[in-house]
Amino acid sequence: MEIKVTPICLLPIGKLPKVCVVVGDPNRAKLVSEKHFKTAELVCAVREFHCYKGMWKDTEMLVMSHGIGGGGASVCFEELIQAGITTIIRAGTAGSFDPRYREGSLVIATGAVRSDGVSEGLVPLGYPAISDHEVVGALIESAKSNGLTNEQYGVGIITTVGHFFDGPLGNHNKLWARSKVLAIEMEASILFIVASLRGIRAGACVNIDNYIFEREISEKYEPNRDIVHQGTFKMLEVALDAAKRLSSQ
Repeated sequence: MEIKVTPICLLPIGKLPKVCVVVGDPNRAKLVSEKHFKTAELVCAVREFHCYKGMWKDTEMLVMSHGIGGGGASVCFEELIQAGITTIIRAGTAGSFDPRYREGSLVIATGAVRSDGVSEGLVPLGYPAISDHEVVGALIESAKSNGLTNEQYGVGIITTVGHFFDGPLGNHNKLWARSKVLAIEMEASILFIVASLRGIRAGACVNIDNYIFEREISEKYEPNRDIVHQGTFKMLEVALDAAKRLSSQ
């Protein structure tokens, strides 16, 4: 019998585990498959969308890359749902607005400001981009069980923006900082909107790779330092453990 697949990512429909951790970089998805999963299997490798199936602590799950930015990421999220996935956790990098959370710290998102440039084509901007409460709870419990202290991770609102480099319009960084927004990244609000519309659970845990206001002064962005890589490893452990918790719920 011919297996039906999704049109772009070529994910087999109805044949995959129900829980997926999504990351931006295809190399990070491969890293998870090689360093974290047991008996990893490549499911698809199309454009920026690379998906692996494997075992994490005796629980079968997926890791999949979605690339940078909202347009491609929305394709990844939609097709994972079409394939039958019911829980998606984004694990990515972000800049911090809060001086308490510097490089290597984690932020668990409860919701996201919708400046992504994509989701307003789906629903009005008044529609909130929020994380599923069960996913938030699982990420917090996972952070604690992995030994993170309250100083090493934060929980709160983040913002999703559709561009990385500023133009003549500048940015709203100071506004978001005054509004107690913790971090800035490029895909989470789209995930939350798509998940809400399609009726699945979603959440996000991000690793801080720069403090925004320090970066603006120094004009240096250095995301490849050891402290950031260490934070990425912690973030992946937290996300995978949360996925394991949610797989049985």
